[in-house]
Amino acid sequence: MTTPAPPLTLRPLAELHVEIAEPIDAGRIRAGQRLIIPITGGTVTGRISGHVVPGGADWAIARDDGTTLVSATYALRTDDGVILTVFNQGTLRGDDDATPGITACRIEAPQGPYFWLNDVPIVGSLVPSRADDTMGVDLAFYTVEAAAPPTPAE
Repeated sequence: MTTPAPPLTLRPLAELHVEIAEPIDAGRIRAGQRLIIPITGGTVTGRISGHVVPGGADWAIARDDGTTLVSATYALRTDDGVILTVFNQGTLRGDDDATPGITACRIEAPQGPYFWLNDVPIVGSLVPSRADDTMGVDLAFYTVEAAAPPTPAE
């Protein structure tokens, strides 16, 4: 008799508001229009809290079907001073800013209190935002966790 795989659950990890600059049009490539979107700052709240370090970028591809492929690398500085590197890949469908995108994220963390992030699957949603003439992206990251296995019936 085999034990069934435990169900997976999503546990909130962090909410990010990432500020971005005007996209740089890097030209037409085979997959679509390459856009380099500079990351200029932002905030992080949740189980991880701190701010987005300026200097990262999203090397996005805007495809002809209206889908944007996200490929962002940037750093977070936690409130206790630890630098975490975020590698975020995803898809944003449609031309309307209300349609959320879906991402798969990997966080690289140094030895210390956040080291566990190196080994946990992370997924998220993203929505473009605009406030007070500032462009940005709002993200919600979740860790994927296995529920405790069911207790066998007696």
